[in-house]
Amino acid sequence: MTFGEKLQGLRQRAEMSQDALAEKLNVSRQAVSRWERDETMPETDKVVALAELFGVTTDYLLRDQPEESRGPETVPPSGGEQKRDWVDKLGYLAKTKGYLLGWVLVAWGVLDLLAILLLGLGAISFMRIW
Repeated sequence: MTFGEKLQGLRQRAEMSQDALAEKLNVSRQAVSRWERDETMPETDKVVALAELFGVTTDYLLRDQPEESRGPETVPPSGGEQKRDWVDKLGYLAKTKGYLLGWVLVAWGVLDLLAILLLGLGAISFMRIW
């Protein structure tokens, strides 16, 4: 599938018109139409915005895939977007920045081990004094 076919499919599954998508991206409806017909490609920042909007990766949008390849399983519904906006942003952060939590936990564990080691050495030296 081409970029345009994927974009059109994602937009239609989200029950969004070209005008609505164009408004969200601050472009003209004609620009969206040209993207869907594979006449032009959007700028990089628009590709990233499309991926975030439809809950897919930029790789999925940009890489050509055979027709039998399936797209994303679910597309967020267009209704009630304002209510789910913060939930979607939180989910996006968890998907993209989740590895940072792992590093925080590793650092915390290392600090705990150092504290235990230092306390243990302090206790041993205290015992030698008495």
